[in-house]
Amino acid sequence: MGEIVLSVKGLKTYFYTKSGVVPAVDGLDLELERGETLGIVGESGCGKSTAALSIMGLIPSTEGRVEQGEILFKGRNLVTLPRVEMRKIRGREISMVFQEPMTSLNPVLTIGRQVAEVFVVHRGLNQREALKETIKMLSLVGLPMPELRLREYSHQLSGGMRQRVMIAMALACKPDVLIADEPTSALDVTVQAQILQLINELKERLGTAIILITHDLGVVAEAAEKVLVMYAGKAVEYSDVNGIFDNPEHPYTKGLLASIPGHKKHGQRLDVMEGSTPNPGDHSGGCRFYPRCRYARGICRTSEPELFDLGGGHLCACHFV
Repeated sequence: MGEIVLSVKGLKTYFYTKSGVVPAVDGLDLELERGETLGIVGESGCGKSTAALSIMGLIPSTEGRVEQGEILFKGRNLVTLPRVEMRKIRGREISMVFQEPMTSLNPVLTIGRQVAEVFVVHRGLNQREALKETIKMLSLVGLPMPELRLREYSHQLSGGMRQRVMIAMALACKPDVLIADEPTSALDVTVQAQILQLINELKERLGTAIILITHDLGVVAEAAEKVLVMYAGKAVEYSDVNGIFDNPEHPYTKGLLASIPGHKKHGQRLDVMEGSTPNPGDHSGGCRFYPRCRYARGICRTSEPELFDLGGGHLCACHFV
């Protein structure tokens, strides 16, 4: 075991809507070691991004809040930390690359001004010093002609270039933890590979621990050491990447893997999981995957399984593992 830089225990994040309470994250546990990449996977709506926003302290107070649990970082519980203190951590010690760089970057500010702001706010540099550091950071992430990019706007850059700018902003202060939310979802395959390689190289160089949020298991296989599978707000399986791909235990994980096109299945129909992810507010007990599970029995309807240690750090929440 390496040094634990981030520990999440029993995290519950609820949203309050006109139709009732929605438990978007309902009892999540995870640990992140220094220099490690943890992949969090699952279908849209399973709570991946909400968990990330909870860690960052970015859940809108008018829509929801962290109801329960701890987010421990360097001996501090981020859930109870005053907003002023959280602002000092966010962007400097814990950073995030958001899902869509086109909407995350400010369209009316130049790239140079947006990246330089990180150095001004978090490292106290003046504008001239900040611009020098900005050029170095844009060069570090492989952006061509960084001096020219300082004067450009986000609409003048390609998708891959915008994502590199977002990564440069997130890593500007050499954070202990980087959360990357679907960092390659809007990019073509070639650029995806470049961005993943960049993240891995920067992780090795800076020693940053990474939470990689994605629905793409191919991305996880390429970049992660540990994998957490989420379904309907809860973790259903956790293991190292080899355990997930070589020996999946939860029916949901098996279904995700069976739906991946591969050369071994050429000419064959892909497996399909019937149904869709349930509305988190509709859960009334039992296993959340029960309505879609081909192995379900009576106990699955009435009793919700807890994560069970199968040995070697492989955890699974199923009555029939």
